[in-house]
Amino acid sequence: SLGDIRDETLMAPLMPAYYVSEQLTHEYRTRIGSWLRDYLIRLAKDNTSHEARRRRMNAVNPKYVLRNYLAQLAIDKAEKGDFSLVNELLEVMRYPYDEQPDKEEFAKKRPDWARHRPGCSMLSCSS
Repeated sequence: SLGDIRDETLMAPLMPAYYVSEQLTHEYRTRIGSWLRDYLIRLAKDNTSHEARRRRMNAVNPKYVLRNYLAQLAIDKAEKGDFSLVNELLEVMRYPYDEQPDKEEFAKKRPDWARHRPGCSMLSCSS
């Protein structure tokens, strides 16, 4: 039964999405585990195949989004007169829902080097 599955087991497929998984509290893991159990119960009641559900989700959740660190890299190059990354990002973002096998690097999480770099992770809003 779902109640016998440990929270860690349920969360395992999600762990690559977290930047610092070691910082997830026991309470957080318990809450996510509970939510995942409810979700799996809901899926069991749904008469949709895994592949059909995946296609539906991919149709409304873009694979490619303009991440701040990518924009900052493009800005840095453009300020030096090289607009190649700006143009490449524009082309990728034209089709954010499509698989673009040669553009996988634009679908990755923010790299660690960008964590504390202004424009990549730390933003300020001034009006």
